[in-house]
Amino acid sequence: MYPLRISLAFILLALMALVLTPIAIFRPMHRNNMADISRICGRFMLWYWGADIKIEHEERLQPDQPCVMIANHQDTQDIFFAISIIRNGTVTLGKWEMIYIPFIGWLYYLAGNILIKRSNKEKAQKALSLAGKKMKKNRLSVLIFPEGTRNWGEPLPFKLGAFKLAIEAQVPIQPICFSLRHITMDYKKWCTGTVKVKCLEPISTQGMTQEDAVELAVHCRKLIEQECIEISK
Repeated sequence: MYPLRISLAFILLALMALVLTPIAIFRPMHRNNMADISRICGRFMLWYWGADIKIEHEERLQPDQPCVMIANHQDTQDIFFAISIIRNGTVTLGKWEMIYIPFIGWLYYLAGNILIKRSNKEKAQKALSLAGKKMKKNRLSVLIFPEGTRNWGEPLPFKLGAFKLAIEAQVPIQPICFSLRHITMDYKKWCTGTVKVKCLEPISTQGMTQEDAVELAVHCRKLIEQECIEISK
């Protein structure tokens, strides 16, 4: 049942992307494209999965200034639930390969999200630098999954890109914790359960240099790991 249900979820998401593409075509790369699209898709996907979402300190999802939001990455279902936390002025950082996914990838690009080629370190670094300038120019916040890959459990070591970006732009880090769905949800049921989200206190990067990126990444991982376990109990 589960393989059929998740396959249908991706088909429905692709169809929604096709229907919503005109929003992005008429105002490509607009700072609120991703929020408007996510608002529609997020509600539909919560209904489809029979899931509730509870967000603690939701006001931190739309701060007074741009920030780099970081969240734990679990599995392929992240795309269905993470969109529920996108607010006006927020985009995401994703892999360049996303653009090759029919409808979903094309809308993702037109919505103004930032794509990088992680296999090429030089190009990835340049893309992060441009992202920092884009954040300042358009007052954008960026959501990043710093693990860079799925883990199906507690957070893996964080890659440094998100923290280097925050330090370069001198904007806060906003840690976000998603409950561990393999504990809190049952995909065999129509009503799968509750997705808990906790937005921790933002962490200032003022005065930091790139040499502080490693220590910052380790600190943020420990915070998120601890809270992910706590809210999953």
